[in-house]
Amino acid sequence: MTRLFILLLTGMLTACGSAPVPRLPQALEQAQVADKDARRALRGGELLRAQNNFAKALVLQQSLDDAAGAATTLINLATVIHQLHDDEAALTWLDKILLEKAQIYPPESHLTAAFRKAVILTNLARLSEADSALQLSEKLCEKTCTLRFGIDALRARLLLLKGDAEGALALAQAVSKEGEAGKEEQANALRVVAAAEETLARYASALQHYQATLEMDKSLGLSARIGEDLNGMARVSTQLGRNQEAAIYARRAILVNESHRQSVAATHE
Repeated sequence: MTRLFILLLTGMLTACGSAPVPRLPQALEQAQVADKDARRALRGGELLRAQNNFAKALVLQQSLDDAAGAATTLINLATVIHQLHDDEAALTWLDKILLEKAQIYPPESHLTAAFRKAVILTNLARLSEADSALQLSEKLCEKTCTLRFGIDALRARLLLLKGDAEGALALAQAVSKEGEAGKEEQANALRVVAAAEETLARYASALQHYQATLEMDKSLGLSARIGEDLNGMARVSTQLGRNQEAAIYARRAILVNESHRQSVAATHE
């Protein structure tokens, strides 16, 4: 009898130890699943699927009063839509954070949204608006945030676009030498270095830096940037009288840009 009781007790303990983990509430689980699926789709280049799943996650996060999660998703939506080349819609998503009067979103989301907005506006050549957004990100960062190198690289680019090639060159050179900046921001800074040198008619040095940037962008798989680098190399090669090399670089840029456009178009299907 005692032996039977011990066996029954052991069975009960084993059953308790292997009890399934309680499931999350349905809305919370659905939000996490939608966010996970969206991130997976984004990594795989399935931009429309990523957009749809981020939108689902946002509705669920807002219904759960998850302001921090919603802010991250708003920024992710802006990122995806920017990649889909709908910049006005991307800016609208970012402004949902930046123009929220009640300040319900975390400070770090304001910093990221301001920086992303500055990048998009710079790409659109809306320089005055870009400068305002970048100033906000600089104020929020105070030279201590993780985005500080990206902010400085973008500031250098804006200086160049506004005609201050010397100032752009000095700032971009400093960022390009920062190991903590990360490869992508170093490449962005080095591209500004090359463009500033091109503006200053330092063509041999510009070609060298465009070539270095090209190798970095290739390792990062950034097709749009690769095309930009090749076009820069074509321009400065022409200035150096290397017309045959310039023609080769220009043709390579055309092939890269055409294939990139086809790839983007495929994500809309």
